[in-house]
Amino acid sequence: MASAVVIGAGPGIGASVAARLAREGMAVTAVARSRETLRDVTGRIERDGGTVRALSADSTDEKALRAALDTAANADGRSNSSYRTRR
Repeated sequence: MASAVVIGAGPGIGASVAARLAREGMAVTAVARSRETLRDVTGRIERDGGTVRALSADSTDEKALRAALDTAANADGRSNSSYRTRR
């Protein structure tokens, strides 16, 4: 299964990108600061039958972001795509 990491998967564009990729059959790792937002995004994707993992990290914190990407890579072996929706 192809996989993707969506950085900034909070409400708006990031959540939409994550949901679209999941609908297209990708295993999605959603990265956002807010755990509450992640619960909403992942719940919606799972209800639609998608595969998603949530990781909480602030995309402006280089170490936290690197740790999230390393976690995603270790779980999936590698990521086919990554999307950063804001800086």
